[in-house]
Amino acid sequence: MVGWIRNIVIIFAVLSAVYALLVVTANMRQTQKLRLEYKQDNKTESQEDFIEDGLRKYNRSLRPKLILGVYLIPFAIAIVLIWLAQYG
Repeated sequence: MVGWIRNIVIIFAVLSAVYALLVVTANMRQTQKLRLEYKQDNKTESQEDFIEDGLRKYNRSLRPKLILGVYLIPFAIAIVLIWLAQYG
């Protein structure tokens, strides 16, 4: 039993590191995209405000929520494998 708990904690830690890396990378890419858009469109507002508004809109969109699949997909696969081992 202790081995299972230890493995679950290790897996959760690895998935958390992957999740954090994906979130940081996605935010950096979105910031770069917004900076490029700002330079191309010659906006009247300041660049910081434009990027802040863009990141706020991005964080409310579906794309950052899809990154939660880092936790959900391995969990779903594990449940299916356990179910198949028991009843398959």
